[in-house]
Amino acid sequence: MILWMILTVLTSIAVAGLTIPLVRRQDTAASRESNVAILKRQLSEIDAQHKSGAVTAEEAEGMRSEIKRRILAEGRVQEGMTRVLDAKTLPWVAVAVAGVVALAATGLYALIGRPDVPSSSAATAAASQDANVAGHPIADVAAMIGQLETKLRANPNDPEGWRMLGWSYSATGRPADAAQAYARAAALDPKNGDYPSAEGDALVNAAQGQVTPDALAAFQAALKIDSNDPRARYYMGLYEDQQGQHDKAVADWIALIKSAPPGAPWAQQVRDFVERTARERHIDISGKLPPVAPTPAPAVPATPSADQSAQAGPSPDQVAAAGQMQPQDREAMIHQMVDRLAGELKTNPHDADGWMRLMRARMVLGETDKAAAAYHDARDAFANSPTDLDALQKAAQSLGIPGA
Repeated sequence: MILWMILTVLTSIAVAGLTIPLVRRQDTAASRESNVAILKRQLSEIDAQHKSGAVTAEEAEGMRSEIKRRILAEGRVQEGMTRVLDAKTLPWVAVAVAGVVALAATGLYALIGRPDVPSSSAATAAASQDANVAGHPIADVAAMIGQLETKLRANPNDPEGWRMLGWSYSATGRPADAAQAYARAAALDPKNGDYPSAEGDALVNAAQGQVTPDALAAFQAALKIDSNDPRARYYMGLYEDQQGQHDKAVADWIALIKSAPPGAPWAQQVRDFVERTARERHIDISGKLPPVAPTPAPAVPATPSADQSAQAGPSPDQVAAAGQMQPQDREAMIHQMVDRLAGELKTNPHDADGWMRLMRARMVLGETDKAAAAYHDARDAFANSPTDLDALQKAAQSLGIPGA
């Protein structure tokens, strides 16, 4: 409404500017005739002053000459432009012009100037962007993250929901947002050491690999809950190394490798990292590392986690790489991580938390059918555990899994 009032005022100003010259009276000649009369009276006054002796004859003659020159100048009235219309017709022409201008302005604005319609270039760009996004699977991931955010706004007291959102943020290159989500999970479930450990991991990624004071506090909180948390222990060593305590950091990393359970997926890469760091720091670690396992562990996270890589989420290297990946490569990485969790659950199906994480991940990725299949597999695995079955059902229902 305000916009139309402003446009009405502007249109009125424009119309007035066009019509005033048409209806204004042309009094130039009358004005000039008045000036000539005044000058003639001045001539009479000069004559009177001369007769009375107020001015000399020479002064009077000079003033007469000047006034006569001005009378001649005023008398030369130049012919103006010939009017094609008489005075009675001009007001009607002015009204017609005003109407045409107002209607044309209104019609033009209604056609191309509405504020609720984007410009052609903006609409084209938006359409192109929407086409690119809609035609790619990463758009589904973003949509599912949005749905998870919506669910958490409705039910903000779900720590596993916040953990899953943090994992999703990390996997899509948003470590700062991931840290906040993990912090919410840690606040809701202070007995779960994996939440502050994951929060610290995300904070380090957001700080480009630096263990910040906030990250350090998160790892310390995780170790208070679980002193053997491999990820927190790894980053504590990294903090010591960044503080110049290189020998202590290497010693703590070696102790971490020695404590790794058989087949730990992170052990080999931590070992490679320690060997490389020791060479760079000129630290002798001969004979200090345990023997290499006969079967090398698969290359997964560069940093350890409390219960396999799927629970911990992406490693710093993976997150850094995800931020530079093409959308299709990032999408493939996310699916690979989720599929790896599914494979681990086939090997160890008696992991209720793992099944819940898998169901959440499938729903975030838009794989509703696979989420439903995971739910049925989980029920089969815990067929003799009513407590776990009830927890699984509630988790599936909160996620909106079909058949739950």
